[in-house]
Amino acid sequence: MGKQKAAVIYARFSSDLQRDRSIDDQVTLCEQIARREGYRVIEVFSDRAKSGASMFERDGLLALMTAAKKRAFDGVITESLSRLSRDPEDTAAIFKRLRFNDITIFDQNGAVTDIHASIGGIVNSMFLKNLADNVRRHHSGRAREGKFPGALTYGYRCILGKPGEREIDEAQAAIVRRIFAEYADGKPARQIAADLTREGIPSPGGGKHWNHQTFVGGMMGRRGMLGNRLYVGEIVWNSNRTIRNPETGKRTQRKANPDDQIVTSVPHLRIIDQGLWDRVHALCDQRASRFGHDRRGGVRRGQYKDHLLSGMLCCGACGGNMRVYQVTAKGGGRVACAAAIQKGTCAHRKSYYLSGLEAAVLDGMKANLANPKALIEYARAYHARWAERQREISADRAAAEKQLNKLTVQIDRYVTAIGESDEPVKPMMERLNKLEAERAALAARLEATAAESNVIALHPAAIDKLASNVEVMHAALSDASRLGADPAKAARYRSAFRSLFDRFLVHPTPRRHAYEVTPIARLSVILGVDLFPKNRNLKEMLAEQGVTMPLVANETIPT
Repeated sequence: MGKQKAAVIYARFSSDLQRDRSIDDQVTLCEQIARREGYRVIEVFSDRAKSGASMFERDGLLALMTAAKKRAFDGVITESLSRLSRDPEDTAAIFKRLRFNDITIFDQNGAVTDIHASIGGIVNSMFLKNLADNVRRHHSGRAREGKFPGALTYGYRCILGKPGEREIDEAQAAIVRRIFAEYADGKPARQIAADLTREGIPSPGGGKHWNHQTFVGGMMGRRGMLGNRLYVGEIVWNSNRTIRNPETGKRTQRKANPDDQIVTSVPHLRIIDQGLWDRVHALCDQRASRFGHDRRGGVRRGQYKDHLLSGMLCCGACGGNMRVYQVTAKGGGRVACAAAIQKGTCAHRKSYYLSGLEAAVLDGMKANLANPKALIEYARAYHARWAERQREISADRAAAEKQLNKLTVQIDRYVTAIGESDEPVKPMMERLNKLEAERAALAARLEATAAESNVIALHPAAIDKLASNVEVMHAALSDASRLGADPAKAARYRSAFRSLFDRFLVHPTPRRHAYEVTPIARLSVILGVDLFPKNRNLKEMLAEQGVTMPLVANETIPT
């Protein structure tokens, strides 16, 4: 009698309204399928409250696909193919990768074949579209009736026993009128938010702090409180549509077809008189003209989104995030504490040139981390706060794993596109090379956090290696113009920089004084974890997915 084949189970439910019991029920059914097909179950993978419309942020499925590459099992058992994915592209990719590793998918109807995978992907995709169409039709019907299919708007309250109907909340309506009146009188939105916060008035979300973006926020026309036409007695529905970015998995809003927009008059819900509304919007147009239509919030959309220190700058006074909030006349970005500028809850209101902060960080990096004596002192300080650092490591590991999963999905999709394309693949390869550099750096960071869980002893060779790497990284990052010509190399050095540093504290300084920045670095890189880990070449990435491309198989990722 031959050895019994091994299988794993995959279970998923898509809504927060469903319960974990759904997972248990699916596993029970899959165990019955395993016995019927003659397999023994060795592991269960699952995703809770995750949509099947995308593979992004589905840790259980990605862990299954990673394990499949090791060929540790012979079958994947799931309640139905839709549990794996409802997207035709993802369904085909999952089926293709598992088949390449000699792994069979089973559902209630037996083994899944090429035809089942193809038809199932189409049917599951149609289910999602039909469901979305039905929900949209229902919501549109409610909007035409003067009812609200969406969330509760500040200034109103629900009417008990009458779903979808609203009435004015006079206490909140008074705050709405105040906001409109103060804005019309010329008071800046940030000042209005700071005053409301200081007076202890709860924000629309119930929190203590108001944000000026609540009034003027939104990149698709006026979508903040000042642009909400419900305040003048009109329900505007279906003005925007939501679409998922296939490369990142994020939901993006775009303008809907004007013909699909529904406007319903509800005069009994008017809070703002027409004269005040007109004055506010005349001032909005004036300010938009003064600062440029793409600079309503102070910064052009997309500009400085991915600078060297993006997401790493923290306020030295309150510990909160610092962000680029302004572009100067010469095109330079200025950084400030978000809590101070947007909420008025921090006294650190000074702003800093982004270029000056980058220069201070790079110069400090070379002066200290390329110095072996400074590295030894840094390690001694680390020992003193080892226990505290363990809590930080846990959060850092979770964030790195989440981002690594996203990159894994993106790389798989580009590899598939290269293998199936009849067109020139150079542009796709350039993007793939950049993603691989980021993936390798994240994998190294996870290795570093594992190593950092132990109190360490320094090794002279490791210190010398780090000092040498810092010298190379400083030279590359300081010459931004040369580095920008090679996206893959730029990604490699930026990823190494983020593996070395966790964040930077920007301390308040008097006007025209030198910037003071304290780096919070990762000592684990001194252990010998390479800042520039080896990337897979294109041939290796293609081979992992079962793709053969002789024309590009010898292409390698720049180093």
